[in-house]
Amino acid sequence: MSCPDCERINVLPTGAGTLYLAPVLAHTRATLRQRLIEERFPCSEPASGILAVAVDPEHDLGATLSRLDEALSHSEQSGCRATFVPEGERFGVEHLQDTHLLSTLIARHNARDLAAILASDALDFHFQPIVHAARPDQVFAWEALVRASSPAGELIPPNILFDQARAAEMMFHLDRAARINAIRRATERGIRDQLFINFNPTAIYDPAFCLETTVREIRGIAPDVPAPAGFVFEVIESDQITDTEHLRRIIDRYRNAGFRVALDDLGAGYASLNLLSQLRPDFVKIDRELVRGIDADEYQQKILGKIIELARELDIRIVAEGIETVEEWGWLKDRVDYCQGFLFARPAAEPPAPVHPDPEVP
Repeated sequence: MSCPDCERINVLPTGAGTLYLAPVLAHTRATLRQRLIEERFPCSEPASGILAVAVDPEHDLGATLSRLDEALSHSEQSGCRATFVPEGERFGVEHLQDTHLLSTLIARHNARDLAAILASDALDFHFQPIVHAARPDQVFAWEALVRASSPAGELIPPNILFDQARAAEMMFHLDRAARINAIRRATERGIRDQLFINFNPTAIYDPAFCLETTVREIRGIAPDVPAPAGFVFEVIESDQITDTEHLRRIIDRYRNAGFRVALDDLGAGYASLNLLSQLRPDFVKIDRELVRGIDADEYQQKILGKIIELARELDIRIVAEGIETVEEWGWLKDRVDYCQGFLFARPAAEPPAPVHPDPEVP
């Protein structure tokens, strides 16, 4: 059981046709109509409040959207519904499912490299070790970190990749592709330890449907193929979570399938601590802002000490991430279970061996 909509990549149609625009407010409608006239768009008003922009074969939908992006402010784009009807078709109820905000259609045009990456299954991954705190030359697990290049070979920073996906309403496509490809790349590159895989709960609508392809990918690994010893699904952007019950259903689905769960970027706020006690993940990752300079900041030490105390009471393993100095590791090594950071190894396509920060340790 899987969701075909999550597996279909939304690619903008090509060719001639009509782009119908339906501004929500009368003021926006008047402004948009005036802008279209000023910019010499070939447009008409087939019905009250509806504007129709002709798209010819020479200047396809993408070119028209680029012009609209230049001509209209973001608020004007966001205040207008839009749908494209190819030449030879008449607008009907079947087009309603392809109706979006104009800003979303423009974002999809701007994210065409992302669509091509997803359509060709071209996501890659770098891996960073999560090490035992007291013995950082020993790997406990690996975190899979997504990497991507445009069809022209230019690197796309992960934050840009996810910003584009969010604006183009393609987060569920990217999140699903990232989970599946993290499993494939880790298996191909010989990872045998635990594998931490990031996921964004806002990209999962119904756990029973949206997570099925991930579970199927793991269970489809042939018994004779060496693979990661286990899988830990890591909740990212935990500070943005508003629907705790939805996240709980996702965690239950993963656990029922035999996997473990980590909560990322746990900070000092009440919301983070409340989430920790409500969800009781198997692992918690301490926000790097709390880790940075921990050895010299008594205030941060007291806050982190309380978080560690609560995690211990709930039997949750603790990972301190973003460690960059020997001094930070020195303060943390006897207080947390695992460590992660540039101090031990930077992410790389081929899983790198961690380096012990104490040169006197053999």
